[in-house]
Amino acid sequence: MPALTGSVLGVASLLPWLRDPLGKRFSAWQLPVDTGWQLRNGMFNYGLLCCCEALFAFWIALQAWQALHAERRGPAQTQVQPSLATCCTIAGLLCLLLPILFLTQYLYADMGSVAQLTNHEIQAQLVKAKLGYGSAAQFLPIETISFDPITQRGRVTLLLDQIGSGSFLPLAGALILLISCRLFPPPMHTGSARKRWVIMWSGGFIFILLILLGRTPAAIVCNYQAQRLLAQGDYAKALSWLDRAEKLNPSLDQLPSYHIERGQAWYFLHPEQPTADSQVYLAAFYRQQNDLLSSYQELLAARQRAPEAQWVLDEFAVTLERLAEMPHPLNGTSNLRVRRDESSLTWLYQLSQADPRNVYAHYMIGRIKYDLQDYNQCEVQMLAVLNVDQENNIASSAYTYLALSHIGQGDSITARDDLFKAQELDPAYRNNIAREEASGLR
Repeated sequence: MPALTGSVLGVASLLPWLRDPLGKRFSAWQLPVDTGWQLRNGMFNYGLLCCCEALFAFWIALQAWQALHAERRGPAQTQVQPSLATCCTIAGLLCLLLPILFLTQYLYADMGSVAQLTNHEIQAQLVKAKLGYGSAAQFLPIETISFDPITQRGRVTLLLDQIGSGSFLPLAGALILLISCRLFPPPMHTGSARKRWVIMWSGGFIFILLILLGRTPAAIVCNYQAQRLLAQGDYAKALSWLDRAEKLNPSLDQLPSYHIERGQAWYFLHPEQPTADSQVYLAAFYRQQNDLLSSYQELLAARQRAPEAQWVLDEFAVTLERLAEMPHPLNGTSNLRVRRDESSLTWLYQLSQADPRNVYAHYMIGRIKYDLQDYNQCEVQMLAVLNVDQENNIASSAYTYLALSHIGQGDSITARDDLFKAQELDPAYRNNIAREEASGLR
């Protein structure tokens, strides 16, 4: 059973633990451990922890095998088995620590990754709404307009939608080890001194664990206190609590919602001293009122104050996406939607310039250019989608419109190859556009 656990942990290190909404899958080796203490290093990752746990489990299996085949089975057996039972218990608890670290990181500590996942989730949902056919449903549907990752519910929903199968395997390994420790008999004599020693070391381990993992949840508690004070209008104290939250978890600085809260407090305390935070707050407020042009103007000013800030770019992208969607592009028949599509191009080009890796911008420009019969530009944009995105549904649609552009240019041979690629990426038979075109129905 310990050998089985070692094998399970080895497989867990190779399977994906996290899936990006745009399709990329991250194995345990690609996810550095981050507990919020700013000691992140790519070499210290979940794959390394899985392998260390696997080696420990294999060592326990080796010791058990040697005990079973030892020539002397009397005193040796009574001395070895209790130690192996203790080792199995320790190894099982360490296996439980892996998913605890993972959940703590992506629910409380690593807000930069949460902001990136949110940005990619919005892009993916906007693109999938324009595919022209259905796609697989999410485990927990996300409303992209009202989604806020700074809330506990928002982060849990985002993580459950993107979590990979590899993160569940350490739980299975822990269960196997905790069951296998019962195969070894407990010590015959357990004194009060031993019980005190176990209680002392267990308490010390829990205390160290709380210090290691308790910093970032404490930052979220401080942020909740700041939200409560903002609702009450006590902006000075709210800023103080927001400062405490950032000291406990500096990665909160990468979350746009955190800066919106700071901007709200600063705007009402110092309305004549605008900052990037206060301008982003005003932009978010205007966007909630559907005053997208005012939101756009505030974000232009915020970008001048903080041109390198990723959180400003994320908010800028959200407003530009809303502006591009305002005329309802790609809706209706092709001959009626051209005028609406052209009005979206202005915002889409700004979005692609501000964020060259924005899949939504490239996909929408490519689709609109195809409607305008600018097949060369459609090809350029769809190739840009494929260079950024690996999600099968979006990639299948991109290959489809690459093929249609080649057909418009008279290159049927290349078009057929692209249609075959589009069908390979669509095993669920949802992409009827590519299949109908390949079969000659269109």
